[in-house]
Amino acid sequence: MKHGKLTLIISAALIIALALSLAGCAKAPAPAPTEAPTEAPAPTEAPTETPAPTEPAETPAPSSGRQDGKRFEAVITIEGMEETVPYEHLINGALGFEMDYDYESFTRTAEADREVFVSIWDDPPRPENYLEVRRDPRSAEAAANAIGAVLSEDYEISRSELTLDGAGECIRIDASEDKNGMMPDQLLAVYFIPAPDGCRVASAHYSIEAAEGFGRRFRCMADTIFVLPAQGDGRISGSRAVGAVRRYCIAANPDLESVEQAGEYPVYWELESEDADGIVVLFRSYTGAQTFYHVDPVSGETYVTELAPGADKEIRTDETLNVWDWSF
Repeated sequence: MKHGKLTLIISAALIIALALSLAGCAKAPAPAPTEAPTEAPAPTEAPTETPAPTEPAETPAPSSGRQDGKRFEAVITIEGMEETVPYEHLINGALGFEMDYDYESFTRTAEADREVFVSIWDDPPRPENYLEVRRDPRSAEAAANAIGAVLSEDYEISRSELTLDGAGECIRIDASEDKNGMMPDQLLAVYFIPAPDGCRVASAHYSIEAAEGFGRRFRCMADTIFVLPAQGDGRISGSRAVGAVRRYCIAANPDLESVEQAGEYPVYWELESEDADGIVVLFRSYTGAQTFYHVDPVSGETYVTELAPGADKEIRTDETLNVWDWSF
């Protein structure tokens, strides 16, 4: 009997324990339910008009970073000696270049189609030592070939490629020896600097006595040239066309210069007309004949007409030239 009661008590205890166990599991905190993901916002509606793409910024032209008219000092080397020179910076937007020049040693003259730097010790109408910088509508290669051919008529020229500090690669032609193998009184070095609209031509003229000094100074000035987009149309001026035609005529007939200087017979070159369409240069020979050079002011291409003494009508000849070839 006692054994039966004990069994009953143990069974009851097990039942109570099992019930408590089940109650404990029911009260155990369930893991927090995962929050429902936040509803994604509705996509923004595309604009009705697609904005135009932003234009890429124009690449700035190479530049020294100096302002027009800025003055400063620079050190150059001449004949192995360092020399401090006063430079002035210039920007010529019409011709498309900027550079520095020694404002104490050279007089600057800015013309429509060129910049000229003449030694302060020279006679301005007939300078011996000067640098001229201009624009040429042809490529550097084409201009160098054409002007080199002209110079080779009187000089034994040398041609080389070099790198300027500012403008980079260029072509240089040296005319420092005549056909007899001698150094002429006047020497010439011409730099042909490539540009997107043709080239820039820097012509350094200097006497044989000043070759070491002025030749080096002009090279240092050429090193400061930077090419810019040209804003002008690149026209040659009437006065410059006259000078080019004169040089061309004297090259063909060297006696003309002595006849002109003697003044015994009337020989002259003058601007006959100049307008938007072209330039006409008149050459009056000592024979009385009149020759007219009809110049395209941009390309430089020129054809020739003649008016014989007593005639009333010009006759076109087969003669042609390019005045840019004679502008050095």
